[in-house]
Amino acid sequence: MNHRKANTLELFVEHLLRLPWWAGVLAALMSWAASYALIDAVTTVKGAELSTLQQIALPALRDLAKVAMVLLPAAFLTLALWSAWLGYRHQRNYNEVADEHGASLLQKLSSREFENLVAEFFRRKGFAVEQRGTRMPEAGVDLVASIGEDRYLVQCKHWRVQRVGVAVVRELCAVAETEGAVGVFVVTSGSFTDEARRYVECNRITIELITGDQLRRMIRGLDPVAA
Repeated sequence: MNHRKANTLELFVEHLLRLPWWAGVLAALMSWAASYALIDAVTTVKGAELSTLQQIALPALRDLAKVAMVLLPAAFLTLALWSAWLGYRHQRNYNEVADEHGASLLQKLSSREFENLVAEFFRRKGFAVEQRGTRMPEAGVDLVASIGEDRYLVQCKHWRVQRVGVAVVRELCAVAETEGAVGVFVVTSGSFTDEARRYVECNRITIELITGDQLRRMIRGLDPVAA
């Protein structure tokens, strides 16, 4: 997967979209109720009890709350709809890739969709999955898959033609040792070089290289996941 730096706003929105759709609906209701309560509180304050500054500020605060009562629920509902759509699309992609003729679809996925597909695969295998969401350098970690006390680092490579080489595997193993992970998975829509496979055989850390064909077989339940 090609990584790029993301700004803070992009990362914030990305994490919001990972929340379940109902969280957006709940946030919309709570923001509307909070704005309504603020408007009611400001309206009921008696003018004689207010200083000059308060008499100027409170109407402005009331007007701001009226705007918030419309905009905040609308924003949260939009996020809820977007989250629901993304969840539906992720499930659809997963089911279609698992189909007998899903090999071509695997290649058509975007890098982000491929990462989400891999994340869903690990979740269905019983792993708790953290999607890092950061755009780190090429040796970065896309997912952290945990099962019990064991943590595995996962890197997703949506490469259509180029084969994943040993440098990618070696760098991810170095990160795993630094973070105390018990093993790594490198998952690609393509394949691996012979040198990368030889590195797996002589390394003390648990390494699993998963090609696009193997991933589809695992999703279909034809091959087990190593861990």
